[in-house]
Amino acid sequence: MARELAGLVHTAHETALRAHQALEHWALAGAARPTPGAPTPVTPAVPAAVIEAGEAARRTPAREAGGFLRASVTYRHEGELPSAAVLRADTTAATEGAGSWGWTVHHGAALLAEAHGLAGEGAREAAAWPVRPLPGVSRQFRALARATRDHLGPADVEMVAAGRPGSLCRVTEATHSGAETGRYHLGRLTATVDLGHGGPSTGWPALLDAAWQALHLHTLHQGLHTCLVRPALLPWAGKSTEIEVLDTAQLTGSLTLEADIAAIGLVPRPHVVADMRVHTARGPLARLHNVAVILRERPGTPVGPGAAVRQGSQGETPAYANELHMAHAAEGDLHVAYGSPVDAAHPKVRPRLPRGDLLMLDRLLTAPPAEGEGSPESVYVTEYDVPAAPWYVRENGGNVPHLMYLESSLQAAAFVGAALGASLEFPDENVTVRNLEGKDHMVRRADLLGRTVRQRTRILARTPLPGAVLQRYGYELSVDDEVFYRGESVHGFFTETALASQQGLDGGRLVPPWLRRQASHDVRAVRPDLPALPVGQGRFAFLSETESELVRDGGSHGRGYLLCTKPVRADDWYFAHHFLNDPVMPGSCGVELLIQMVKGYLLCTDIIDEKELHALRTPPGAELRWTYRGQILPRHQEVHAEIHLRRIHRDGKGLTAWADGSVWRDGLRIYAVDNIVLQVGDSSGEQVGHP
Repeated sequence: MARELAGLVHTAHETALRAHQALEHWALAGAARPTPGAPTPVTPAVPAAVIEAGEAARRTPAREAGGFLRASVTYRHEGELPSAAVLRADTTAATEGAGSWGWTVHHGAALLAEAHGLAGEGAREAAAWPVRPLPGVSRQFRALARATRDHLGPADVEMVAAGRPGSLCRVTEATHSGAETGRYHLGRLTATVDLGHGGPSTGWPALLDAAWQALHLHTLHQGLHTCLVRPALLPWAGKSTEIEVLDTAQLTGSLTLEADIAAIGLVPRPHVVADMRVHTARGPLARLHNVAVILRERPGTPVGPGAAVRQGSQGETPAYANELHMAHAAEGDLHVAYGSPVDAAHPKVRPRLPRGDLLMLDRLLTAPPAEGEGSPESVYVTEYDVPAAPWYVRENGGNVPHLMYLESSLQAAAFVGAALGASLEFPDENVTVRNLEGKDHMVRRADLLGRTVRQRTRILARTPLPGAVLQRYGYELSVDDEVFYRGESVHGFFTETALASQQGLDGGRLVPPWLRRQASHDVRAVRPDLPALPVGQGRFAFLSETESELVRDGGSHGRGYLLCTKPVRADDWYFAHHFLNDPVMPGSCGVELLIQMVKGYLLCTDIIDEKELHALRTPPGAELRWTYRGQILPRHQEVHAEIHLRRIHRDGKGLTAWADGSVWRDGLRIYAVDNIVLQVGDSSGEQVGHP
């Protein structure tokens, strides 16, 4: 049934969507001009009429004469209004103080909007708005469309609005700045708007309407409309917008609007929230706080997987699940993410994708079989659009970290496993997903920035156990059909009882690190200042707060040893990202910690210099192997990590280092990572995997 519905939706909207995309590409990406009069990809509702109806009801002298005004307006209606809606506006009881006012607007029994505020000079003494706190770690929103044009002139805006007269009538031009700009580091929009010259549709309602229209353009620029079937653009119901105007008499004609994007995302639906400043040619005029718009599907329109809205990067097939579904798999409604029957599972903890900046999966192209259609397909294709300037490259010295290869491939495997219903084996219990072991290697070096990585995940085995389901996968990553990375891994879908039975890597015994097992007179350890080394910054500063002990001729191989100890903090950034209701340190962060320790050892022992540090890479052919038998949670106290150098080889072509490592939490060894290989140049030819 799901396949039939998806086919009907795809057939019904295919022609319209192609016209929408052509129009959008012309205006936003500089493509050829489409046929005039084509429909817009997003159909705005007419909420401005609702706000104007409420404002008309109060008709105070201050409104006509101008002066200072402060308003708080909340739009309450979640859907589109009927084309012939009959609105009823009522004034409400005045609040304390002269110049106070309020109103509500209804359609039948439904409350559409409400507002209250102060007018006149006395309003200037009202308390200032609360300042929106800056996020401790900004989330890098990845646009769903890679627009190559950031400025739209009057003709461009007119073309975007073609087919919907009045949909963008107040915006004459707009400029979108980069995602890292603006007060909240999520982007900035500068627009020229025209509020007209008097009449019933001017004043602060016209300013609010212009602000909504400007954010309409930003949703298009970011491609938010592409993950829903012809959505309606609406004010975000329940979000209160604060408006402050120095002189309402100046709310006419052409104004400049500067918007700092304060929030942008896909849950519960694609949305943009902004704070705005408004200027005339003479100076500042108004501020708007918490302007919020949201895209919503129309009644009866499917929103779950299989709606065939987004295409894959190569355009050969519609994506079965897109960015909206991945966002919901991370932190939203699992029914939206997977569709039935996953919705039948109601426990609080279910398998999730990472959130925010750790989410590295965008689309599933291969549809899982419908219930009763036989065994699952063995290969599933997913995609990840790598940003042009990812946070994990910027904070890792300009290099793509191994964390990206691990997370991108393992998230694809976990999503496929969940989509196939692995957690439904235990519908009444909390279920978590954990990576247990794996191996990988680079096939070749590839430039990934700004490109689409395609993951091919092959299901190799599925093993049901009491309280768990284990799935083994083989996978490869490619760009433009050229494979650059391969691996194999095992995921476990565990009930709480089964997960609690993990005993670490030593059968439950507390086996201390190598250095702690040596007699004090047998080793001479030095204490390097690893946090001061330029190995990683921000979220990639895995060596921060570490206390380190280094033995040049120590370790299992007598080639070098490093032990690091650091506290576990409940507010460590990755706990908030990985996973919803199930915070755990990603194993990939443990791998990155050990890789950085190898870099730190080489640098602080003068084996390499800082220039070579930033040139270190994992070479093609080196097979990394990992085993996880435990987890690091916010309630744990301390992490120990050690590396044993196995070999360091330098010749005229460069340097290669091999090492193994382990990670402990509160005395229990839980991670083992073997054959960490880092290389500068090409010092060892094809022997990197066999020191």
